[in-house]
Amino acid sequence: MARMARPPVLPLYKPRELFTMPVSYLPSQIDGGASSTPLNFRDSPFKLLWADIKLVASLLLWVPHIFLPIRSTNRYSELYMSRENMRDLFIHCVLGLLGIIFLIIAVPLAIAAPGGAFWLFVGLYYGIVWILCIKLRGPRVVYSRFNLDGYAVKPEENWVFINGVAAGEHWLQENIDMLSSIFKRPVVGVHNQTYGTVFDLMECLVQRCFSYSTEDTRIIYQHLKAVLMNNEITKVVVIAHSQGGIILSTALDSLFADVPSDAFDKLEIYTFGCAANHFNNPVRYVPTPPSTTSSEYSTSVSSFATDSQTTSAGPPKEERLIRHIEHYANEHDFVALFGVLHFTRDKLSNRFVGKVFENKGHGGHLMNQHYLDRMFVDEASGFLDQVVEIDENTAMQREEEAGLEGALNRTEVEARATHGENVAHGTAEAVGVRIDASRSVRTLGTVRTRGTMDARRSVERQRGKTVRDLSRLWRYKDGHSPQD
Repeated sequence: MARMARPPVLPLYKPRELFTMPVSYLPSQIDGGASSTPLNFRDSPFKLLWADIKLVASLLLWVPHIFLPIRSTNRYSELYMSRENMRDLFIHCVLGLLGIIFLIIAVPLAIAAPGGAFWLFVGLYYGIVWILCIKLRGPRVVYSRFNLDGYAVKPEENWVFINGVAAGEHWLQENIDMLSSIFKRPVVGVHNQTYGTVFDLMECLVQRCFSYSTEDTRIIYQHLKAVLMNNEITKVVVIAHSQGGIILSTALDSLFADVPSDAFDKLEIYTFGCAANHFNNPVRYVPTPPSTTSSEYSTSVSSFATDSQTTSAGPPKEERLIRHIEHYANEHDFVALFGVLHFTRDKLSNRFVGKVFENKGHGGHLMNQHYLDRMFVDEASGFLDQVVEIDENTAMQREEEAGLEGALNRTEVEARATHGENVAHGTAEAVGVRIDASRSVRTLGTVRTRGTMDARRSVERQRGKTVRDLSRLWRYKDGHSPQD
């Protein structure tokens, strides 16, 4: 059953005591048989778009939580009382108002005055928005300015950040400077340029429903392809926020087809408030030594603490191309509810690989103020030392759903091969009638058992651990590096 978000409760500003709220943890999707399917390869783009519009409508009460809590003393925070922040906020207020007016007027105007009059209105409207966004635009690629004197230079590493909705040049610069100050590495920022929150959200819908590659998607694709193929670079860390998760997910779909699989060994991905509706990470097969037993249930993962290993019912062993993917989300973040939290927990057969850390009781969507400061800077928040509450039911149900979907697909293929083209256009039920019913039941029952067992092993290995134990990203803090 889909998880329904609770309506906001006043007061919207959360006092500091609520920083002790638990952290919900969802282990990475195992899906050893690669039976799950990303939504954009399952339904038509227009059906996905309609579903997304309804989802946004159901979450509108959470929109104020994008900017809450407002108070911050961190000079890198987006709502810190600086001249540049106040200027950008004023522009965004005007753009937000214009966006709402456009949504109200556009459809009636298209009906009443179709053709040239409507497109003239759209052109004039876009021209006004473009002029207002001049102060928000900047170079497509920017570089961190934090002073790293005294810290070890790591030329073999490449750190990249992709910003989310409503981030102008100033906020992007503050994002990568804060990342650089926390992890003591230079950071490259790929600018996902903004045209206001409303228009950015509309772009998100088009990007993830139609797999549309914007200019920033093409830039991050080219950058990642170059660094992944560069033998002098041994580690590539990509951090994405909000809409940046959609951009990264789309770029990865192409990179998986264009880059040798062993190049992904150096890639690590971390997202915050991710707005994507899927996150692929293909499985590859690693030959096991001849001495390995062939018992059906003897081979399992040695550790579920990384995304690099999944489960295997026997040789060869299965592992993911990207070893580490982590998603961080605030429970009351409108964009996270619209993205990662919905598509990992409510769409059980969807492909969305990576650990999910959900900070319960918290809202806020701004990268510096509501994510980095709260999770990786402010030790008093207790985020890293919280013992996680593992979402065991979702973890097991996702594996069961993937296994059942894989079994049904195999059954349909077998039926087509046996009975010819007459069943090529039949439903899953019609195909099932044409095969041995008892064998189908046995097959589905075995898949369900395997998926549940794999997820249960994963849960047991991680039970009782803190965010600090399970998170890899924090191990880079202050210039440190995690042990592989």
